[in-house]
Amino acid sequence: MASSWLPLGEPRGTTSRRSSLALVVVILLLRLPSWYEPRWYSDQGLFSTVGMALARGVPLYRGIFDNSPPGIYWIYALLYRLGGAQHQQLLAELAASAAVLASCLLVLRLGAWLLAPRGALLAAFSTAIVLSLPTLDGDLFNVEIAGLPFFLGSLRLCLTRSRLALFGAGCLLGAAVIVRPSYALDGLALIVPLLSGPKPATRVAIFAGGGLSAALGAGLGLAATGSLTTYLTVIMPAEHAYLVWANGGDLYGLLIRLGLLFLLAAWLWRRAESPTARLLAIWVPASLAGSSLTPRELTHYCHEAVPALSLALAYLLARRRLSLAVPLQMASLILALELLLVLPAQESSRLHGQAPPPALAHNFGYAQLPAYYVNWFQYASGGETRARYSALFPGQAAETASEAAALRRLAAGRPLRLVVLGDQPWIYQKSGLLPAGPYITTNTAFWRVPAAPGALRALVASGCAGLLVYVSGPGDFRPEIAAAGYVAISGTPWPTYLSPRPEGCAGITP
Repeated sequence: MASSWLPLGEPRGTTSRRSSLALVVVILLLRLPSWYEPRWYSDQGLFSTVGMALARGVPLYRGIFDNSPPGIYWIYALLYRLGGAQHQQLLAELAASAAVLASCLLVLRLGAWLLAPRGALLAAFSTAIVLSLPTLDGDLFNVEIAGLPFFLGSLRLCLTRSRLALFGAGCLLGAAVIVRPSYALDGLALIVPLLSGPKPATRVAIFAGGGLSAALGAGLGLAATGSLTTYLTVIMPAEHAYLVWANGGDLYGLLIRLGLLFLLAAWLWRRAESPTARLLAIWVPASLAGSSLTPRELTHYCHEAVPALSLALAYLLARRRLSLAVPLQMASLILALELLLVLPAQESSRLHGQAPPPALAHNFGYAQLPAYYVNWFQYASGGETRARYSALFPGQAAETASEAAALRRLAAGRPLRLVVLGDQPWIYQKSGLLPAGPYITTNTAFWRVPAAPGALRALVASGCAGLLVYVSGPGDFRPEIAAAGYVAISGTPWPTYLSPRPEGCAGITP
């Protein structure tokens, strides 16, 4: 009975090399403008700064803090080693393009197993378009896109009978979770192929061995730099606190969402009449659950659900005329993703009697897309300056560039450390200065660590930060700045100070 769940190693159709090549060309054309983008988005600034610090010997978590698992920081550290501060952003965009390209080719290949050939093409090309739209944060290299090819590769390997492939599938799912933990929920869909075929218990055991191997490798990597204890005692509680905070102060709303999605999965499973429908019955609700764990309408959260939704819509629409299926696929996919961003945030806010957040809070709205591409074309063709091109992007890119230049002049080759009070992590990476303490921003993740505000105030009050930039609150650090005797520097975008002990203090800098 179990062997009828999914036809292992038996694709329903084939996809031609011409289709794969066309997919590659489309993705490269869609993503080409992102390669020119300035350094502007806060999350990429965080990852780039942490990657720079790791590449220069600062231990993760113990010496520099952010609340994500280690996978994304290790990737950015590799990018820094490959290209340094000058080329890390371009390499990040190229890495994002490579991740989207791999994900879409895997969707095309999965479609060959699960759908008719037309459905495979429909799912793959709609995934390519959506994962490349700036409106849906497709121009960014964030944790969802970074983890997506690992998860899809795991699913692809689970569709074979090979034991070595099953072990590799476990390793790839482990890698996805090390980048983005919510992929563990998507991993519930792997139950269907794992329990298909002969000896399902053996298949599950081999897969689990691969997953445990990936977890062990990550643990050893953290232990080698003395960071494992900090991860277990500081980062994991901070992630839990962030989850609770993002859901309005408790987990009731999250439990309601998960319960509804479980009921949806059960209903879809009972109605499933094909192996493909059984897989999608679990994968679609699981991916929706993973994407909505922290309902803050941050657009890149929806990337996790794109392949599952694309394949499910293609499964429903593949038999329609192509002229009707293509627009229906794209419109339905974008609508589903917008609802995925809006509805959980609305549910959480209304459940807690709070004002709902503004809907469709994109960095670039749909109406701004033509201006985004026109602005890129004018710059790429030499008709616009870099400064005017960069001015379209949010995130105060011009101010951070000016501040970084001033800091480089102040440092003048001395090994000074920097503290930025506020949420402008790009200042570190653009100036090339390492942080004086572990906390590089005072963002929402920072405030989820109980000891963080006190530790940062003590660092500022000690005068041990060679340079200090006061971007914003929350929190008033002016008494500590005055008590330590920092000297104000004029002519900078934000209040900037030089320490009376600019070379730092022993035992303070990581």
